[in-house]
Order: sequence, then C-alpha cells, then structure tokens
Amino acid sequence: MNKNVLSGGLAIIALVIGIMNYISIAELNTSIENERSETVQSSMEEGEEEEHYELAKAMTYMQRYSHKLYLAGSNENWELSEFYAHEIEETIEEIEKAKVVDEGYDISKLVGTMTNPSFEKVEQSIHDQDAKAFADSYKLLVQSCNACHQTTEHQFIKIEVPKNGNAFNQDFSK
Repeated sequence: MNKNVLSGGLAIIALVIGIMNYISIAELNTSIENERSETVQSSMEEGEEEEHYELAKAMTYMQRYSHKLYLAGSNENWELSEFYAHEIEETIEEIEKAKVVDEGYDISKLVGTMTNPSFEKVEQSIHDQDAKAFADSYKLLVQSCNACHQTTEHQFIKIEVPKNGNAFNQDFSK
C-alpha cells in the first residue's frame, strides 16, 4: 500500500512540475511577443531612422516561424501551418513598412520582391492542403531567402529545409 501512495505522490509532483514548466514557457513566449510589438510600435511612432530598425530580430522571428511552418506542413497540420504562414506574412509586411536600408541595400523592397512570389505558393499549398506542393514551395521559399542573403552580401547566412527532428519541443502533428 505504501508503494502505491508513494507512486501516486511522485506522479502528482511530476504533474505539478510539468504544469509549472508549461506556464513558464507560455509566459516567456508572451513576453517575447509583447516586447517585439512594443519595439516595432515605438520605432514607428518615434519615426526612428532605418538603421535603428532591428532587422536581425525580425529575421529571427521569420526563421523561427518558417521552421515551425515546415514542421506543421510536413505533418499536414494545415490549421497550424496557416497560423505560422500568417505570422511570417505579418513579419514581411513589418519589414516592408519599416523602409529598412542596410549597408546600402533596400531590404524592405528586396524582402517583398524576393520572398513574396515563393511565399504565395506556400500559402496556396496550405489552402489546397497539398503536401507535395507544400514541400516544393517551401524549398523555393528557402532558396529565395538565400538568394536575398547573397544579394545583400550576407551569403554566410544559409537557411536550410529543416532536418532531423524538432528543436522546439512542440508537437506539430494533427
């Protein structure tokens, strides 16, 4: 009987720790998103010049969202894929509106002209719920990112189609 009580107690402790970790991660994600929104909003309100725009932060969000988009789409979780596609679209629009010029390159214009055609194909494949079209269009999106990096002399930043698992500790399956 004591072993059953001990096992039950340990299970409850493990459950509580799991819930606390989940809450901490959710609060951290909310904090990151709020900070991002406040930074972008204050930059636009204060009329900061282009060089103060945190392009690396925006690109990091885009990379993170595109990775999650790939994992969701590869598992044919179209609802989640649509969510991450929307987040990427908002990030692209944010960069375009910020009128970013970095090292003489009009990043805002390049992001729109180089990523939008392939990104629209990704969105269409999600809408059609077509796994093959998704995989193909996602590869094109990655190629367009890398082409932009080449154009802006940032060829050392090489985006790849995700391989070997999930780095986000999130279940992307249906």
